This record gives sequence, C-alpha cells and structure tokens, in this order.
Amino acid sequence: MDESRDDAKTRTQHAPAGGRDNFLRRTIEVLADRAGNRCSNPDCRQATSGPRTEPTKAVSIGVAAHITAAAPGGPRYDPALTPAERSHPNNGIWLCQNCAKLIDNDPERYPADLLTEWKEKTEAYALAEIEQSGRPRVTSWGRGVSI
Repeated sequence: MDESRDDAKTRTQHAPAGGRDNFLRRTIEVLADRAGNRCSNPDCRQATSGPRTEPTKAVSIGVAAHITAAAPGGPRYDPALTPAERSHPNNGIWLCQNCAKLIDNDPERYPADLLTEWKEKTEAYALAEIEQSGRPRVTSWGRGVSI
C-alpha cells in the first residue's frame, strides 16, 4: 500500500486505548483489497479509492467497519467475542463512508448476518472480476454473482 495515501480520516487505526478493539493497519488494507476497493453494500458498490491531483498520492473514502462493534454500547456488539475476534478481519467489512454511517445508525435494519452476507458476496464478486482477465466481465451483482 502506498504510504502517501490520504487516509487518516477514513480508515480506522489500531488504538487500544478507550476500550475499543480497533483494526490494525494491515487488517484495514486486507479488508479493502478483498473487497476490490469497492463498498460492500450491494446497492452501492462505490469505488473507495482513486487518484489525487498529486501523482504520488491517492485518496480513499473507504472505511473498515466492524460487523459487530469494537466496544460495548456500539452497534451489533457481541460480548461473546474476544478482543482478538473483534479486531480480526472476519469481523470487518469494507464500506464507503456513507454506507458505514448508515449501517451504524440503523443496526436493526443492518444486522450482523446481513453485513456478513454482503462481505461474502463482495469478496466472491471481486474474485470473479480478477479471474476474468480477457473474458467478459461480471454482468450483474444482484443476489448472486453471474458471469
């Protein structure tokens, strides 16, 4: 990952203070890459990174969001998870800033199982895209990946 990315405001950083089980920088990078740097909300699919005017820099509007909250009182918090499980990539989903805000402001509408489904489908879609070198592109997102 290019260290000159302007991502200080948009990516969660590891900070054990305050009782939050935040993601490590490497976890954030993995979540973004596994989603193809696109929002995992199937109704959005917004690209989350692109070029800045300065040729050595990129801009990111992506967020590594927790599927179950990083701390008690947060959306979809699961007390059964250990701190390591809460900060593991399995508990993360890559979203644009808008969708990250949306899922956390309405956790009843966006439960953990739905977010996990989004993540799984997004990763399948991203894999299908890179496996199609020189072949027709994925033609629909929908409920399943169709090629």
